[in-house]
Amino acid sequence: MRDYPFDIEKIELDKDELKNQESAPSHIVSYLVSSNAPISVETNSSGDKYAQGSEDKSTPKETYEIIQEIAQFLIAQPKETEIVIHIHGYNTGKNDFKKWTKEIYKYILQDKFISKKTIVFIGYRWPSESIALNADEDSQSFIAIFLKAVKSLPIFFRTILDSSIRGTIASFTLLLIFLIPFMGTALLLNNPNFLVSLLVFLTAFFTFFLGFVASAILLRSTIYFRDSYRAVNYGVPDLVELIRQLDNAIVEQSPGVTREQKKENLSNSFSPSNSRIKLSFIGHSMGAFVTTNVIRILSDVFDENSIQTQQTPEIQPSLAIGNAFSLGRLVLASPDIPIETIMPERSNFLRSSIRRFEESYLFSNQGDFYLRVASTAANYLSFPADTYDRGFRLGNVVVDDYNEIFDKTTLNVKFPHQDADAPKVTFGIANQNPHDGSINQNPNSAMKSICIVSDNKCKPLQELRSKNSPTTQKLAVAGLFTYFDCTNYRDTTNNNSNVKPILTRALNKEVLGFWDNFFLIFDNFFFGRNVHGGYFDGKLSQKMLYRLAFLGFKSMLISLEDEHDCQELVNKLETQISPKTIQESLKSETTEPDAEKLTKLLTVLSQKCNHAGIKVFLAPERYQVDILGKECDRSNY
Repeated sequence: MRDYPFDIEKIELDKDELKNQESAPSHIVSYLVSSNAPISVETNSSGDKYAQGSEDKSTPKETYEIIQEIAQFLIAQPKETEIVIHIHGYNTGKNDFKKWTKEIYKYILQDKFISKKTIVFIGYRWPSESIALNADEDSQSFIAIFLKAVKSLPIFFRTILDSSIRGTIASFTLLLIFLIPFMGTALLLNNPNFLVSLLVFLTAFFTFFLGFVASAILLRSTIYFRDSYRAVNYGVPDLVELIRQLDNAIVEQSPGVTREQKKENLSNSFSPSNSRIKLSFIGHSMGAFVTTNVIRILSDVFDENSIQTQQTPEIQPSLAIGNAFSLGRLVLASPDIPIETIMPERSNFLRSSIRRFEESYLFSNQGDFYLRVASTAANYLSFPADTYDRGFRLGNVVVDDYNEIFDKTTLNVKFPHQDADAPKVTFGIANQNPHDGSINQNPNSAMKSICIVSDNKCKPLQELRSKNSPTTQKLAVAGLFTYFDCTNYRDTTNNNSNVKPILTRALNKEVLGFWDNFFLIFDNFFFGRNVHGGYFDGKLSQKMLYRLAFLGFKSMLISLEDEHDCQELVNKLETQISPKTIQESLKSETTEPDAEKLTKLLTVLSQKCNHAGIKVFLAPERYQVDILGKECDRSNY
């Protein structure tokens, strides 16, 4: 039996982990899938325990049986089934990720709304290298990785390093000798100034080359480039193979004699009441890069709806993946991918992937120095941009702090305004009309509301785009995302019942300065502030993130009715906006019978985010499809 590029382990929870439940419900199952690609290519020559990809390697037969088990589960369930795949980011150890996968599994079992669904939850681990200050079972120490980096230097770099060390020591020693007065050497020389100048030059020359090689060693020691290599060459193809194997197993278990009959019967079984199996993703950090590249490979490039010609404009591409799956929701947290992903440019290489998801969400924060400093600096070497503004990562974008007044008939933004009595930073849904609860439906409104912070000011995407072809400029791919700017997010966590800043110090500043970001580095390393992954810790952000991934936006909104303060917030809303105003606003635009209720719940969400310090930009498409009940139209995206 052929080997598989991944190992699969079923996640089991004991009674203590299940809390009030005797056993996990049969309609929700979880698996940990680990790529068995090596951390280092010398899999046989190295005795290092960290050099192997997966220590608990399963046999091909065991992997095959679990794939068949998952396929049987997906086919046998009478209700609509979904697969949600969680993908970690850079510098993540196997044990840490397994624990994280278990925590998410426990959460969805205990969530009142998610637990009603039929779900296969998969934690996918690509072979990331883990580094820490002190070594443990999961991580190597920084010193050990640094020494390995020195040991593995190419001959050219090693020659430069040896020569520059010796040259620096020799020239600096001679310089000291000639500069020390009591040696009297300088008095014996005819031209001491020339010799001193020569030694200074030689010291600087050798020090420069020493610094050059030392910089290369330090960059390698961060393991960022090594993780990037493994994500591209192991993580992406191995996840593609997992999805292909699941798709193949579903076809094989479908009724029919020949494979063609099985595929036809499977296709005929899909209907509006029994649709394809939804495939959704939660991508954190570099996991977002893995996710989007997997979709690029799996997408049907010959889908006629995605082919643009001079005669036919590009229309909505198919959501279908393979024979059994369709793309559902994409949830990205601190994605380590460039802002090009949401720019209407020819250089946007992920637009076709993002357009294929039903719903897309992005959690970001300005103070994520892992992306703002480390990732941006590392990608400076390879990212083809002429300005540093375009080199920022998607996980650092912010939502602009102003309300947009718009004409719903022409859908054109008239002017931004800032209330004189408003606080310095306001929160909630930024593109929601405070008078009737409606959302600006202009597809290009995200280009004015979504910004990066550079040179101590907010720069909207509108200012960053280059002069490109008119056709490309019209595309509003940025508007497909709903953005959650968590820079000033305050909340309780599972470990702390006190409200506190989660990702940053929550200074309520529109722009974090140099020292604000500098102190966040100390907060992260010495005080446990999780600037890169705190979205998974805060109660509200955790609830929104998981419910968006497992339920979708509309169901997440409806779930707010169950909140203890929902009616109080609705009553508060009705003192500011009369129900009649909302009804008049929706009268000519909606076919959704619950549009008024959903609009009120949308305002409840805005107030909750406002209270927690989260700024939101709601995708115009989400308002049109989920609130107004309109058909999805991607012609402007």
